[in-house]
Amino acid sequence: MKIWIKIAIYALLVGAIITLSGLYFESCKHVSSLKFQVKEQTQVIDSLLARRMTLFDVKLQVTDKSKSVIHGRYNKGTINMPQERTYTLSIDSMNIKIK
Repeated sequence: MKIWIKIAIYALLVGAIITLSGLYFESCKHVSSLKFQVKEQTQVIDSLLARRMTLFDVKLQVTDKSKSVIHGRYNKGTINMPQERTYTLSIDSMNIKIK
C-alpha cells in the first residue's frame, strides 16, 4: 500500500516538473519574439526620426455671413441657435510638392 502511494506522489512530481519545464520553454520563446519585435520597431522609429521634416505654418481666416431665417406663424417662445461655428483645415502632406 505504501509503495503505491510513493509511486503516485513521484508520478505527480514528474508530471509537475514536465509541465513547468514546458511552460518555461514556451515563455522563453515568447520573450525572444518580443525582443525581436522591439528591435524592429526601434529601427522603424529611428528611420522616421531621421527623415527630413517640413513644417507648415497655416492660418485659416473665415468670415461667416450665414443667416438663420425662421418663419413661424403664430408661434411664441424662444429658439436658441448656436452662433459658434467650427471650421477645420486639413492638409494632405502626401500631395504637397516642395521646391
